Amino acid sequence: MTACAFGAELTSSTIHDVDQLRTGDRFPDLTLDSLDGPVQLSERWSEQPLVVAFMRHFGCPFCREHLIQLGRHHDEVRAAGGDVIAIFQYHAEPTDSFCRARGVPFECLGDPKRLGYAAVGLDRGERSEYLSLPLLGPLLRAARMGALPGKPEGDVAQRPGTFVVDRSGTVVLAHYNVMSPDNPPMSAILEAVGGLAQAA
Repeated sequence: MTACAFGAELTSSTIHDVDQLRTGDRFPDLTLDSLDGPVQLSERWSEQPLVVAFMRHFGCPFCREHLIQLGRHHDEVRAAGGDVIAIFQYHAEPTDSFCRARGVPFECLGDPKRLGYAAVGLDRGERSEYLSLPLLGPLLRAARMGALPGKPEGDVAQRPGTFVVDRSGTVVLAHYNVMSPDNPPMSAILEAVGGLAQAA
């Protein structure tokens, strides 16, 4: 099961009572860590629509899989007029180092206090969401893509999520993972970004 809203409303968290963003909501103007200092996310979405991907932790194979997928389709996102930003629960230096080591072609920013995660309604998940037998199949799928598990760092229970935000800061796609492997399909992301280009 996946919690994803595109052109429809998403009400509250699938497990906990945490407010989540809906299509049409204003995306919070987060302050994030970069190597050059604090970044206001609105500085990025004012330039072009953004795919904003919140990751669990460096060792998460499903986040690594999501990074690979986003990287493979980055040119398509750019061709549609958008860009991608990944957010991790660490300071800028380790975040940038992790992404550079993996050839990630887009910007990776840090949120060490996880204020951004909280602002968009990404809470902590249950143990079964990231450590259970039903995850064996998705683990093999991720491994075939080259996304192997790494050393867990930070809060491994942090939930991930992916959003598409237009140039006015409005949410056009909101995806909240129910289980750790439940990343949104690239087709949904590209449809959301492409739809903004057609509407411009």
